[in-house]
Amino acid sequence: MLTATAYLIALATYALAALVALVVAYRTWLSPLSIYPARMVTGLLLGLLLVPAQPSAGAETLAPALVIAIFNTVFGEGWATARQAVVLLGIAGILGALLGAITAFISARGASRYRSQADAEPQSLIE
Repeated sequence: MLTATAYLIALATYALAALVALVVAYRTWLSPLSIYPARMVTGLLLGLLLVPAQPSAGAETLAPALVIAIFNTVFGEGWATARQAVVLLGIAGILGALLGAITAFISARGASRYRSQADAEPQSLIE
């Protein structure tokens, strides 16, 4: 059994690794896509990787829901023990995709506003 400090270090390491993986995936695989699908997929993956769940009904600790869903389905008692983690994964994935769409909308709106202001101002620096 892990101590409380080791448990927190393990969860922080997992979260940091997930965030680094998302940045790498966004910059390499998702950058050729337009901003909306790229940010929605990134948000979906963020939700799937970072949402926690309880490994069992009486557990006091949390673990990544994706790991719990896979291991409880394959090696545990089946769907009955993995159902809570799968529901949490679905909710987190939808919320992550919505968050990605919102950030893409805000980013695109800000960029279009910046372009319209730049087009309205004269471009001459020498007067």
